[in-house]
Amino acid sequence: MKSFVKYIILSSLVLLTSCDYYNKMLVKKDQYQGVIVNKFDDIENHNVSAFKIKTDNDTINEAADFFPNSWEYAEVGDSIIKMKGKLYFTIKKKNGDLKDFYFYP
Repeated sequence: MKSFVKYIILSSLVLLTSCDYYNKMLVKKDQYQGVIVNKFDDIENHNVSAFKIKTDNDTINEAADFFPNSWEYAEVGDSIIKMKGKLYFTIKKKNGDLKDFYFYP
């Protein structure tokens, strides 16, 4: 029985680690620059706090919950920049202040 419990624990750790790795790869692929036009609870995505971002050619949703403290800091009208290959985005306030928010799964 002990070996079965160890197997379950190790399997769970491997699964969590691989999920974190996969999520990081997805975040690294993202690239956008736009303006936050809404802050909302995304019911379709497990009710996470999210930003609706208007870019030059699209409107996208970004889950704020994976970037700690970004929800509290951001306001509608702030600019948001996510560079490809990076694990953070930058929020630029209307007064010019910049702050980086790092991905945390």
